Amino acid sequence: MQSLAKFAMRSPLHAIGVSALAASLPLLIWLSASVIALVALSQGFRAGANVFLWTLIPMGIGFYYTSDPTSVFLVISVFLLALALRNRFSWEQVLVFASCISLIGTFLFYNIASTVFDQLIDIYNQILPGTDGIPALEDKELVKIMIAGYSVMFYFFSIAVLSLARWWQSCLYNPSGFGSEFHSLRLPPLVSMAIVLAVIFCLVFVDRLGVWVPFVVSPLFIAGLGLVHWTFEAAKISSFWLIGFYIGLFLFFQLFFPVLTSIAIIDSFFDLRSRFKFSKKE
Repeated sequence: MQSLAKFAMRSPLHAIGVSALAASLPLLIWLSASVIALVALSQGFRAGANVFLWTLIPMGIGFYYTSDPTSVFLVISVFLLALALRNRFSWEQVLVFASCISLIGTFLFYNIASTVFDQLIDIYNQILPGTDGIPALEDKELVKIMIAGYSVMFYFFSIAVLSLARWWQSCLYNPSGFGSEFHSLRLPPLVSMAIVLAVIFCLVFVDRLGVWVPFVVSPLFIAGLGLVHWTFEAAKISSFWLIGFYIGLFLFFQLFFPVLTSIAIIDSFFDLRSRFKFSKKE
């Protein structure tokens, strides 16, 4: 992956070629967005916009045939987040900014690509209710769940792609820079309090807003992952166990998600990094 980043950063033409080619291939839009973000992070708005505008050509063709604007929204989102990060926004601010962008992107998607939602609902009604343990739902309930689920996936995907671009930049120009940023990630108490109040509000009106709880707490989940990575680094724990942690996260996501968000809230108010000291033994 680092070799690909080096190749893309050789010249604007190389970056445009990699980004446009990735945007033309199925399931590689994340790579295109990462290249655009890398250029924006390293060289600024003008260079990033140049790559972005050329990449719009294959993305526009894809949108014409699929009517799905997700790839366009993703690239725009990551590009804006990269510009924010370059212009001295902290990661904590970027996480909140990403929530706003994801919310806007979700509602734009719902209004622009309503046919895609209808197709997803048809697939659910034809396949999933016949599976054991999966109940049949009314179309209105399905729309709520799909909108909220799309916002969560869009948010995490945007942060993941931006993180890849930042890691590339760190590898090329500032070794260990991204690791230091991610390990120190901690939301301010006011932001955590606002998120907690938003969760309470969603739970009070659970029939209408309950499905939005995972999206609301997503910044806390990312902050929780940052604390986990800091713990492994500070305690000199083998990366083998970190891989095991992510396997457990994948298998037991419903358990890990509330635990990590809760830990992130505690860390926000009590700064756990300053309270726990690890020995310096190798």
